[in-house]
Amino acid sequence: MSGLRVRRLRALARESLADALRRRIVPAIGLAALASLWLVDSCTSCSPSVSVSGRALPLPEVAGLGGVLVVVALSQWSLVLAGVLASDHLSETLSDGSAALVLARPVGRGTFALARLAGVLALTWATAALLLGATAGLLAARQGLDPRPALAALAACMTGAVAVASLAMSASLVLPRTATALLCVLGVGVVGAVNAASLFGAPLGGFGAALDRFGPPLLSSALLPLVPWLEPAGVAGDPAELALRLALWAGASVALLVALVRRIEIAG
Repeated sequence: MSGLRVRRLRALARESLADALRRRIVPAIGLAALASLWLVDSCTSCSPSVSVSGRALPLPEVAGLGGVLVVVALSQWSLVLAGVLASDHLSETLSDGSAALVLARPVGRGTFALARLAGVLALTWATAALLLGATAGLLAARQGLDPRPALAALAACMTGAVAVASLAMSASLVLPRTATALLCVLGVGVVGAVNAASLFGAPLGGFGAALDRFGPPLLSSALLPLVPWLEPAGVAGDPAELALRLALWAGASVALLVALVRRIEIAG
């Protein structure tokens, strides 16, 4: 990629991020993030022991499971956020004519699509980093859990956000905003449920088995790095294989988005 193209991409990405920050949903995202942090803060401030069937258990024995549930839930929420933000971040510029104005300049369609995607990802990644980073810090300080697994889960979440946002933008070229957003929420939920079932040994067949084997490992790639918090645990899987498959899905999704934008008709 030439230096001039990189500078154009950066400038358009900054405009895209500014557009994303002006969205009416951003205050709601901020409130949801604050509420999530408050909940995490409350959960990690529990007493040093809990009682199960009348028997006191030291909190470290259950802190790992609680940490896994919180980190995985926040990572999946971040993926949904990426899809919802992307559901009209590109298509709106096509419908209001602003895309045609940008493309009237010496800017390629692929560069424009990547810049719109970058704006969504910047906001999503910042939110995910805040939530998962703060969670990892609180769990390390209060429960003694190693923060490195949470950081690995954050990296998986960020990679998954690329795939989800790219696919959402691609879908928005042919579907209305509401349908695209609902499709993202449903897709992340279904893939997450299938991944979780497979990781914990539930029998899968047909579509479920194929989705878990060949689909984007949105939940399993974030959960598997957290297994050290659950030891001993009966969770099987290869983190390297899942990370590679997720990266391939992310790359293919971006390539699909660029290819579709290059083919569609853009009215002036």
